[in-house]
Amino acid sequence: MTRSMEKKFPTDSLLSWEKRNKSNVRTVTLSKGPSGLGFHIIGGESGAGIFISYIVPGGLAHSNGQLKCGDQILRVNGIDLQSAVHQKAVAVLKGPENIVKIEVEYKIQEYNQLDKKITAIRQELSSTLSKTSIQRNIDTRKKSIYVRALFDYDPNNDDGLPSRGVAFKFGDVLHATNASDIEWWQAKKITGLHEEELGIIPSHKRWERKKRARDRSIKFHQGNSTCFLNKSLTVNEKKKSFSWKFPFRKSKKDKFNESTDSFIQELKTVLTYEKVEKTEVDYPRPIIILGLLKDRIIDDLINEFSERFTTCVPHTTRAKRGHEETGLYHFVTREQMELDIQNQLFIEVGQLDNNLYGTSIAAVRDVFEKRKHCVLDVSGNAIKRLQAVPIYPIAIFIKPKSIDSIMEMVKRINKKQATQMYDQFMSIEQEFKKYFTAIVEGDTPEEIDASVKSVIKEQSHYSHIWISSDDQQL
Repeated sequence: MTRSMEKKFPTDSLLSWEKRNKSNVRTVTLSKGPSGLGFHIIGGESGAGIFISYIVPGGLAHSNGQLKCGDQILRVNGIDLQSAVHQKAVAVLKGPENIVKIEVEYKIQEYNQLDKKITAIRQELSSTLSKTSIQRNIDTRKKSIYVRALFDYDPNNDDGLPSRGVAFKFGDVLHATNASDIEWWQAKKITGLHEEELGIIPSHKRWERKKRARDRSIKFHQGNSTCFLNKSLTVNEKKKSFSWKFPFRKSKKDKFNESTDSFIQELKTVLTYEKVEKTEVDYPRPIIILGLLKDRIIDDLINEFSERFTTCVPHTTRAKRGHEETGLYHFVTREQMELDIQNQLFIEVGQLDNNLYGTSIAAVRDVFEKRKHCVLDVSGNAIKRLQAVPIYPIAIFIKPKSIDSIMEMVKRINKKQATQMYDQFMSIEQEFKKYFTAIVEGDTPEEIDASVKSVIKEQSHYSHIWISSDDQQL
């Protein structure tokens, strides 16, 4: 081939070079940090090219300011990505080099065409889903919601975090200022009346996926201890003569079986966030404590702070004994109490020796109308009943760290008894976790006692609280 023919018929590489130099090609240099490059990409199918689709707020690319949505990535550190598949582009961008030189060209029209194509594919793949689900998955509009966290999150333990993360604990309220991304949400933690600095939290889909990966197998207690899923285990063996009789209460045996089934279902339904809304409370909120050492802490609250905490007067159908003082019980006929039960005027009712005992909604109201907190010794179902009224209790679950920790704190019990207690507490947590306003752990009874009182002090301070929203679609 002659030199004149080479000039007349340039090679493909020369054509590519001339085309790039006549266009608006830019070279952007980034020093890779621990959180990655700070942008998302799409493309790589059928030679469509690789495009930047999202710049993570506060990330490396955002701070650099030279890249933008719609940029086509041509080369990375000299490697041509114009016809690369998506997987190759990801591997090159995540390469070991600390200095990354990215050659890009702004092609918004091509990007928009590709984005429309991807959206159409998503719509086709989601055709079997409901209209609501489709809209939730493909909607790219900015979505602002308030949520309550149902898990603890430490961004320092999340390797995939693209930018500064927001740490939070179970029960914290977060303002997700942009909850439209499928992987990461922009959010601020709410402390009191203030919103903290903006950062990144995992979306509910991302956390659900990670949690499922960790919980694919059910762990059983070792040795001769009772398995958590052993449905033959009974609860509170010493109280066999006491049975529940209430339209929305099960027998103790059924309740444990129901709790165990709830645990199995929990492995399928991962709790992440619940949407919340703000409401006003103008009464001292009732206190419900469940879990380890609850009886001791209830007694401490009432005995140490009697001016602020007290119990309510229960109802019973048994006859008054001669020595009993007025105000110990509301003594009523069985006919009247059964009628009130059917009208759902009680939050919890049980039967002992053929007599009914119960805590009425009116009795709880009587306490907070005296400007005191009503301390209730009830089950987790009472939380749901109060919220339905609506009365919003401070509901605290004291979670044991281990079987050994139970044996250290609860004296004169053996390993088998401690294991049964541990399993019962885990059952309670799985069934009622989303209704707790706080979960407390500790290494000593004194530490737990102080933590519970600190939670009560904090949560009883505000005149506005966050409650579950009717619309729970995230």
